[in-house]
Amino acid sequence: MLSDARKYCVEATMLDGATIRVRAIRRDDQERLHEHFRRLSEQSVYFRFMGVKRDLSPDDLKRLTELDFKNHVGLAATVTEQGRERFIGIGRYIRGSDPHRAEVAFAILDEFQGRGIGTVLLEHLSLIADANGIAEFEADVLGDNRQMLEVFAHSGFESRRSLDSGVVHLYSSTSKMLKR
Repeated sequence: MLSDARKYCVEATMLDGATIRVRAIRRDDQERLHEHFRRLSEQSVYFRFMGVKRDLSPDDLKRLTELDFKNHVGLAATVTEQGRERFIGIGRYIRGSDPHRAEVAFAILDEFQGRGIGTVLLEHLSLIADANGIAEFEADVLGDNRQMLEVFAHSGFESRRSLDSGVVHLYSSTSKMLKR
């Protein structure tokens, strides 16, 4: 059982064997998060936010870094370059009105996509979700976001899909990931 998800920090391995760090997003991460957003391609921003988003406002940055780690959890996949930590992927979940279900979302830098970071983040979010009593993740994914759909398809989760206006709605059991 996790004692304090705010201090979550583990080493993980990408598909190519490279090591990354997966850690809790903190209040002091606003600049790293902003830099991460600015490095995303227009297509990645579109897929993540399902529309055009030019920048993150100060309110966005505050909301995305001041987390309670019960209802809103954020993890960053990081690498260290020239002695400086850099976000290469973000995963988060937000619990909705059903206390046993949370919406999950990811944003992986384009140059790191396809290397297993989304799957790694999903695994670690599942551990925290389980400790917080969340049994199911859900996600809305644009139908042409093949990479994110593949992450869910290969994650070991059973998913029920419904297509509405080009959006695939996925429901996924968190317990499946914990048994892997």
